[in-house]
Amino acid sequence: MTYEEYAPDSLVNMLTAGCRAAVAPQVVLAHGCFDLLHLGHIRHLQEARSQGDKLVVSVTDDAHVRKGVGRPVFTAAQRVEALKALGCVDDVVINDAPDAVSVIEKIRPAVYVKGLDYAEVVDAALEREIAAVTAYGGRFHVTRTDKWSSTRIINGERLGDEVLAYVEQARNRGFLDRIHGAFERADKLRIAFVGETIVDEYRYVRPIGKPVKEFCLATVEDKELEAFLGGVVAASKHAEWPRTDIISCNSTQMRKVRYVDSAFNRKLFEVYSDREIELNASQRALFQMQLQEAVKSSDVVVVLDFGHGLIANAEREMLASSRFLAVNAQTNTGNFGFNPVTKYIRADYVCVDEPEARLATGMRADPLPDVVRTLADNMHCQSMIVTNGRSGCWSCQRHDHPRHVPAFAHNGIDTMGAGDAFLAATAPLIAAGLDAESAALVGNVAGAIKVGIIGHRRHVGRDELVQSVEALLK
Repeated sequence: MTYEEYAPDSLVNMLTAGCRAAVAPQVVLAHGCFDLLHLGHIRHLQEARSQGDKLVVSVTDDAHVRKGVGRPVFTAAQRVEALKALGCVDDVVINDAPDAVSVIEKIRPAVYVKGLDYAEVVDAALEREIAAVTAYGGRFHVTRTDKWSSTRIINGERLGDEVLAYVEQARNRGFLDRIHGAFERADKLRIAFVGETIVDEYRYVRPIGKPVKEFCLATVEDKELEAFLGGVVAASKHAEWPRTDIISCNSTQMRKVRYVDSAFNRKLFEVYSDREIELNASQRALFQMQLQEAVKSSDVVVVLDFGHGLIANAEREMLASSRFLAVNAQTNTGNFGFNPVTKYIRADYVCVDEPEARLATGMRADPLPDVVRTLADNMHCQSMIVTNGRSGCWSCQRHDHPRHVPAFAHNGIDTMGAGDAFLAATAPLIAAGLDAESAALVGNVAGAIKVGIIGHRRHVGRDELVQSVEALLK
């Protein structure tokens, strides 16, 4: 049954078919995610049922679940099936909205119920829901059953002992309060994102075998291609900073075409439109003018140097005057070995991956913490983070030892742009005074979210980023 069928008149008619009723039944509505149904949920719903004559449960649809990386574990349909198996539940509906206001307005329950977690919480969505209930004379009720945490249970199953131990340590060290404070401060900063604009094109194919006369793979186009505006444009959207500018050269763009196995989303090979972006004199002058203005007016300058020729020595000298400069100089197929981050004469925060750090230091086989420390010393930067894929990352403050932060990703499907999301999420936080280790935790969460997104179909949103961090640390 859909919640449209719960309009008051039709509900009364349904429940009183074949008889006369003087009083309409008291409908109780319980709303939530209910991902991994446990004893705490059951006791919560039993108490909710005692508040009226009929209990309806609304389940948050998959697209709006914000419980952490890789959530929900169970689909909305599976969660509905589990809830319907409970004797205390009369019906279950799926709510395709970020809050329960629309379902409340359609069902018009006499009682709207939430769990003990919401007894003293200040939450804008909950305030809207309570206002919707009380607007027609309904009431809000908080059940008093003991608090259980699906997130803690799921994390215990999915994260290894080492990761769980680190999360517990971070929780006890007050990471969450520091992170919340840094987000508030960073939102006041004006941030300029500098770098190449790249068009990332995904062409989906199915393999059909090896040609008889050629030693190569033959494929057939499978579905419509996807084209994303990537590079600095995509990176600037992550974390949804409110005051951002993009400094690039839109008149000259790099195009990267990836041929992707449509069955498994695995990239087979890629084709660059060119190795470098060629700017004529007027384009270069315009870019430099915009860059100079951004350096003067911005609190934070975030450089995503993809190494395709947009940022040269003259631009790096301009960037050195930034109030706070965060830099990532990427190594890719087109510039391997020719774009080390050490080409920047000054940076407050450097964020690179392990191969880029090793190329920049020439330390091919040394322990990664030693590489991190050496690169930080060589560049005289205040904060350094070196990412290492599934092994997490290493963070380093000036004159301090590198610290390891584990990864939180489980089943990534596309690594493209994960490092950009990491940098975009962490640079403003570090500029706002957050320590590198706490920022690295946020960056690992941002990266874990991003590897679950095909291409640039969407960015890492602020709500899902913050709520995923909270799911780990609360």
